[in-house]
Amino acid sequence: MEYFDSVENVQWLIWLGVGVFFLIAELVVPAFIVVFLGVGALFAGATAFFGASVPTQLVVFGVSSVVLILLFRKVMAKTFSGARAEDERERNIIGAVAEVVEAIRPPQSGRIKFQGSFWSARSSEPVEPGSMVRIVERDENDVNAFVVEKEQ
Repeated sequence: MEYFDSVENVQWLIWLGVGVFFLIAELVVPAFIVVFLGVGALFAGATAFFGASVPTQLVVFGVSSVVLILLFRKVMAKTFSGARAEDERERNIIGAVAEVVEAIRPPQSGRIKFQGSFWSARSSEPVEPGSMVRIVERDENDVNAFVVEKEQ
């Protein structure tokens, strides 16, 4: 146990503990910043393990944390929030063709059948059941409704 008698020998363990603390804290505060501080602390712990001085460890922690935040925060936030999948679904919906199952008579909405589901839809012109329509956009007032136009 003489190894742990010296502060220099346990600095890497302190950095490891700080890093793990930050990584666990990211689960509580999902802002995609704290995780990069945790990784920075692990990098600083690696430098401490190989005998770097405390100022060097602090510089490695600060620089690596900032660089990681600048490089990966937006990518990680999009990846873990599902924004990419949502954008991809939205691109596949806009411009798609659907069938009107309940008449659309402005300003009242009707219903369309799209991808096996029934959706509310509104249009600037009347559309009768059985007609085909093209989805122009999502209704800004109702995320479960579409704005459509008659298919030419």
